[in-house]
Amino acid sequence: MHRILSLAIICILGSLGLLAQSIQLSNWRTMSSLRTVRDADIDLRGRIWAATSGGVMVIDRTDGSIEEYRNVDALQTLDCTSLMCDLVANVTYVGGSDGSLDIADTIGTWTNVSDIRRATQYTRRRINDFSKRGDTLFIATDFGIVLYNTKNSTFIETVDRIGDLQEKTRVSSLCILRDTLWASTDSGVAVAPLNVETLRLPSVWTVLDTTSGLPAIRVNFIRSNGNTVAASTDYAAVEWKNGRFEMRIGTPQVITGLTFTTDRLAINTASEIRTMNGPLSVTWPGELLGHVWPRSGSEELLLVFVRDRALGYVENNVVTMFNVNSPISNQFAHINVDTRGGIWVATEVDPPRTGQGVSYFDGTDWININTSTQPLLRSNACYRVSSLPDGSTWVGTWGGGTLRCTPTDTGVVYERFDQNNSTLAGIPADPNYVLVAEVAQDRSGRTWMLNEQTADRILSKFDDGVWAWSPNCSDPRSNIFRTVAIDLTGTVWAGSPTGSGVVAYNDRYTPATDDDLCNVVRTSNTQLPDNAVSCIRSDRSGAIWIGTSKGVAVISSPSTLSNTSVPFVRRISALTNAVVTDIHVDALNYKWIATTGGVFVLNEDGTEVISTITKSNTPLLDDNIRTVAVDETSGLAYFGTTNGCSVAQTSSMRPLDDFNIRCYPQPFAPTKDVQVVIDGLAPDADIRIITSGGILVSAIQSRGRQALWDGKDVNGNLVHPGVYLVSAKSAGTNTSAVGKIAVTR
Repeated sequence: MHRILSLAIICILGSLGLLAQSIQLSNWRTMSSLRTVRDADIDLRGRIWAATSGGVMVIDRTDGSIEEYRNVDALQTLDCTSLMCDLVANVTYVGGSDGSLDIADTIGTWTNVSDIRRATQYTRRRINDFSKRGDTLFIATDFGIVLYNTKNSTFIETVDRIGDLQEKTRVSSLCILRDTLWASTDSGVAVAPLNVETLRLPSVWTVLDTTSGLPAIRVNFIRSNGNTVAASTDYAAVEWKNGRFEMRIGTPQVITGLTFTTDRLAINTASEIRTMNGPLSVTWPGELLGHVWPRSGSEELLLVFVRDRALGYVENNVVTMFNVNSPISNQFAHINVDTRGGIWVATEVDPPRTGQGVSYFDGTDWININTSTQPLLRSNACYRVSSLPDGSTWVGTWGGGTLRCTPTDTGVVYERFDQNNSTLAGIPADPNYVLVAEVAQDRSGRTWMLNEQTADRILSKFDDGVWAWSPNCSDPRSNIFRTVAIDLTGTVWAGSPTGSGVVAYNDRYTPATDDDLCNVVRTSNTQLPDNAVSCIRSDRSGAIWIGTSKGVAVISSPSTLSNTSVPFVRRISALTNAVVTDIHVDALNYKWIATTGGVFVLNEDGTEVISTITKSNTPLLDDNIRTVAVDETSGLAYFGTTNGCSVAQTSSMRPLDDFNIRCYPQPFAPTKDVQVVIDGLAPDADIRIITSGGILVSAIQSRGRQALWDGKDVNGNLVHPGVYLVSAKSAGTNTSAVGKIAVTR
């Protein structure tokens, strides 16, 4: 049992001649979708608690406010699968797909119980349901039933052999009827008395199957109304009566929810909620994933789980959906930050199977763009987002062309480009099925986009309303290219994820083709680590960085490209054999390398790993990072995974045009605060910390907007309390400024 604490890691950079500048990662939080609800209940205050695939939310119906709980300072996992509000103890139990048990009190303080999660002898440890009697919490899991004493916070026993059922049989739900425990399983309903010494003895269990009236052997839900129990299979709901199950509700659709009270028995399918009197006369706002009918005060409140829209309640046959402000999906397949600081998220991980469109966060609200909400978007398989210097973001789709999105003060302007209004082409089997991957813009404002799997082209160019296209100048048969960057000379570098290496093409800014530059970079003619290229990025000095499934390489002098020779390609030895998924170049020209084993931050030329960011030393959701981006204005770093996005504050920020020095915290206590932030720096600032008498205490050099000081002098000793001057001079602007730091103990 433990408390999850937010972490701050200090990444110490290489020496700069003065005191080394550093990047600090702090204030971790998580972005995830709360729009897929798995379970819900109501607490003593009438608040609605909902377990979702992206965490827990608590909704106050009186004002519509929503509290959100995720993995930082709350949950052990985002993927919550079950939830129960204990109205006696006034706590809420949350179960996770990995076996995590999290317990929240009324003020939002969480206790994490990790024993089931750590029980690696069980391959599947998902928690499916709860039931409680006295101080004993009965936990239904994918390997059986676990009994937990809530009074002294200890586990009583694990029942992984139920009667004559197969060992480690999954228990999908539980209920208690008087002194008897009922469990639904894939092999029937198991029943045991609770007045026995242990439930681990197979002999105490009775297993009910089709001979007892069950319409099918697999039972998904079981509920008690205090007088008897009801159970549901895929297509029927039954009630226990006179020693056997009797049919109550049948349906041709799969049942995904069951409730049972003294007044009603209800099931839900994807399209309706049905009682024994027939379907409810309600117009549902979408596909129903489930429902609960908990008591709220003296009344019962019907809560419905709607696909992609989270949670709503039903009153007078009208559904009211809660306004849940979250992305539509946990799949952060590709992230870009636009010029306004907005976050764009592509959701397609494995095109065209799992995408749910694209999500946009403007700093306050999420806008979820899919084929239902935006008619101009023709495919939800959005697998690339490319934010350009002109303020637009281009969404690359699998089959629907590309959508140009331009945020304004009044909303987002959308434009679709496909085979009908551009030089983009479809695949040979279907000319209307247009695949567009990454998009980049050269220094003259021309927009280049990768057009995958066409018969005759890999690039389309958009220049002031005029379209043109280019074939693969090295091999017309090779047409799968997904990642693109443009260097300072205008050469377009396109990488293939399927082993065709990198194609380099430069049209010399003319429509003529006889002077074009074209060549290919492969393992056969360079030191490229692998021909399967996952990402290509251009850094602030013009170098081209290439990520592959076997490490990273850099072309420091891309301008030496010719039709007969390729530039020198240098492998980054520190990341040999790393499976690279993305590269981001930050405001300080550091390289953030996303891999399947975490994120590695390289110095400018890649000769040193200055930080390693993994799940073991940060609140990172997963080491398998799909995408990484750092906002050069705010310094926020985004680490996208298929389970959500981790966000951290960094000091990697673009310097100001002129000094505006602000130091915090004030006063600064070195033994408590660790470091003081010197913010508001101009480019390439030399900073000197001096006493009021002019004695030099420390010297720092910074290329970005911030620098950090640990309160120590040049000899490594903590300075005495007092007021210290911060004297800063910019080599980039030849300006200077002065600030103050008050040091206490």
